[in-house]
Amino acid sequence: MRGFACTLVIAATLGGLVAPPALAATHLSAADRKEIGLLLDRFVKDAVRRENLPEAWSLIGPDLRGGTTRAQWSNGTGVTVQYFPAAGNDFRNAWTVTSVRPGQAQLAMILHPKPGTHGYEVTAANIDVRKIHGRWIVDIFYPAAVFHASGGVSGPNDFTSGGPGNGYTSTSRIAGYWLIVALAAVGSIVVLLLAGIYVRVKLRDRRAWADYAKAHPDR
Repeated sequence: MRGFACTLVIAATLGGLVAPPALAATHLSAADRKEIGLLLDRFVKDAVRRENLPEAWSLIGPDLRGGTTRAQWSNGTGVTVQYFPAAGNDFRNAWTVTSVRPGQAQLAMILHPKPGTHGYEVTAANIDVRKIHGRWIVDIFYPAAVFHASGGVSGPNDFTSGGPGNGYTSTSRIAGYWLIVALAAVGSIVVLLLAGIYVRVKLRDRRAWADYAKAHPDR
């Protein structure tokens, strides 16, 4: 299973390399990286670990606020983020960039459970941060995969509902999840191949016309 998943991850990476220009990655500035790091440090502590839910409300965007209210979020009955007892005291640099567009970035983060907590295992989370009204907020946050001590992996459809005391305990496999990733990657590669063929044909035609013009300057 691990070998299969790794193969598909590589395919997905190749797919990301051939994304259309509108989705091509750009670099985050040093200032944006610093602000996002501080944002995620607060978000993991206040929202994911439930240390300060009222304060966490100011860190989230429309997608995470959808379907809940400030009061429901603050009292813990309407939190749209999975609880996880993440180990660590500093999460400012505990993330990596997967793609960037103006005012938006997709990130990945690996969370380890605090020692002694039961029912929780190493979890990979996908994060979408957006810059709204001049500041960065967390708009999407969800567990993408759980790595079990037994060697298995669970995906998003296997997780239980959020809330303290509810962990990522399902042992179902995520072949379907990885299949979607693989198909997306293959589709991107096909698009790249077609685009490459088109560019080669256009360049060949352009060179042919240039040679013809040189050979027949009077035409």
